[in-house]
Amino acid sequence: MGLVAAALSIAGCGGSGGSQPSRAQFIRQGDAICKQAAAERERLAARYKGEVVSGNFEAVTAVFVPPMERELRRLRALGPPQADEKKVRAILKATKRGIEDAKADYLDLFVRETDPFAEANALARRYGLATCAESSHAVIQPQG
Repeated sequence: MGLVAAALSIAGCGGSGGSQPSRAQFIRQGDAICKQAAAERERLAARYKGEVVSGNFEAVTAVFVPPMERELRRLRALGPPQADEKKVRAILKATKRGIEDAKADYLDLFVRETDPFAEANALARRYGLATCAESSHAVIQPQG
């Protein structure tokens, strides 16, 4: 994806001045944002190669946290469909908690039972954000 151009065009849809997106529009745009974040993590992971797998704190947080923070900001900027505001806010809150947990204990990202994004992923999956539901596992595949 033309990351910067696509991010600007997607983030501009539905957030600030216009009408709220439909559920289908939000899902399409939201999944595009999550796909961008996953691609960004993959590029960063290639730069840090073995450091992520070995659990190097700086490498894991550099690869994982900034793209997730940008993903969260972009999803917030979309503005949820009015009828789904409560569900979308729950996804965003769970994602924020996941980011905070990942910053506090990055090793949680390596273990399925402690995946800080498990709640956000489950909520996203139920809502229909399939790409977002898998986005936290783009770099680190939890074991278990």
